[in-house]
Amino acid sequence: MPLVSALVPVFNGERFLAEALDSIFAQRWEPLEVVVVDDGSTDRSAEIARSYPVRYLHQENAGIATARNAAIEAAAGEIVAFLDADDVWLPGSLEKRVEHLLANPEAAYVLSRMEFFVEPGEERPPWIPERLLAKPQNGLLQTLVARREVFDRVGGFDPGFAISEDVDWLSRAKAAGVRGDMLDEVCARYRLHGGSKTNRERANVMPTLLRALKGSIDRQRSAPPA
Repeated sequence: MPLVSALVPVFNGERFLAEALDSIFAQRWEPLEVVVVDDGSTDRSAEIARSYPVRYLHQENAGIATARNAAIEAAAGEIVAFLDADDVWLPGSLEKRVEHLLANPEAAYVLSRMEFFVEPGEERPPWIPERLLAKPQNGLLQTLVARREVFDRVGGFDPGFAISEDVDWLSRAKAAGVRGDMLDEVCARYRLHGGSKTNRERANVMPTLLRALKGSIDRQRSAPPA
């Protein structure tokens, strides 16, 4: 069986990091390594990460895209899977995604559905529509499981994106003709809370998404005719 590297970037994530790591180590896939890249945290994130059997890497604060790229570079597995420090995988979900890749050699990566949920005791962020909470949504990076080699073809995450780096990467993968599959199973839970990266950058959410979409449109326009 191929080694899978679970990649977890964290920045001041002491509140939820243990729950994220617990959800990874609860998966049944073996062999498995977990790489935690600490993006300059000033809280107890390092202490919590080091209390688990993970490969812990520290970098000066450079943003989540750079942290993800460092994790990919450090990964020993031929398959990599992503989880943010405030989200969780559902039991058995890693195996489903890895097994899909192994059964479909033409696919370079796989995504799945995910559930949005508001952290108990907090209010739904006003910029999050209620419909996102009503039923599972198509997942992004929280559900991505990919062959390590696809990053040699597409490149890493663009550090120019403080957020939406996953939307940009998926757009570039599509433009490169990379096949990615979407599973109907719910494999992850996306936590909404006041300290999340998206909430901190909420003023930039729409401009950044629009920039990612513009890049996608520009690539489509410049592509040679089929």
